[in-house]
Amino acid sequence: MPYVPGSSAHGVVHVADVYHSPNVYANFVNIALWQDPQGSQAAVLQAINSPSYATESQVIELDGETDEAVIDQKQAALVAAGVITQADLTKGAIASATPANADTTPKVPADGTDPGAAAVGGEVDATILWNGPFDSVLTTQITVASVTKVPGVVFPYDVATVAVQNGMTVQDVCDNLKALVVNVWVPLKQHFPDAFMTCSFRKGGSNPTSQHPKGMACDIQYKGISKSEYYVRAQWVRDNIKFDQFLLEYKTTGTGLPWHHLSYNKAGSNRGQVFTFMNDKNCKGPGVVGLFDLANA
Repeated sequence: MPYVPGSSAHGVVHVADVYHSPNVYANFVNIALWQDPQGSQAAVLQAINSPSYATESQVIELDGETDEAVIDQKQAALVAAGVITQADLTKGAIASATPANADTTPKVPADGTDPGAAAVGGEVDATILWNGPFDSVLTTQITVASVTKVPGVVFPYDVATVAVQNGMTVQDVCDNLKALVVNVWVPLKQHFPDAFMTCSFRKGGSNPTSQHPKGMACDIQYKGISKSEYYVRAQWVRDNIKFDQFLLEYKTTGTGLPWHHLSYNKAGSNRGQVFTFMNDKNCKGPGVVGLFDLANA
């Protein structure tokens, strides 16, 4: 289904889609196409129990690396270890050269809401990041554990112990997570209830500019949608979510499923950068902006 921007009134962009349609029927019963009785937690647990989880756990360490020479070295090591294959990487390169669709509409940078500091107590995981309904099952509270631990995410990390290892304070990480949840996760989840996080806060790697170790970024997938739908949804995300950086990411390793990487800077001056990556590299070369449909990979 194509993304169709609707009219704008009072600063609110209305989007035509089928996910929230009141006029979809099955056997004369009104339904909503996005309804999933199992919910996003089931999708998380399914991913963790997938045969490809071990591969995913190793490949994810490349995510966030910006030096292509380092990426090449790490990918070569994974090929040598039999974790991924050179054929997989070649397939991704071919898809990058021949995208099915392209949209280079620029994002107008904008800052979102400042939710203030997180009230961190003795139990860091219980720190509240959001209060109020935001999804189809009327969840009313999001905590640090909700976005850093199973079953909230596929790849869990402990803020209380890992924050210091990343050169951050627990308070700073929780404040960043709160701003990310309020400005990115909640509005996206409200529009796409089938969304689930694969990770947010992570242990730092070799890239000092990565926003995951600061609690400023999250990776998002959607239960049961096609690869091409990630491109369609990416257009909506670009036009309706306030973010610092947005990556439409594809891969030809592991599950082969795409994801959306989104970050938010609570300090302000969010850049609104939009890129498309294939196997952890910009599909059109360093710095090239735009959304490219690489579902043919």
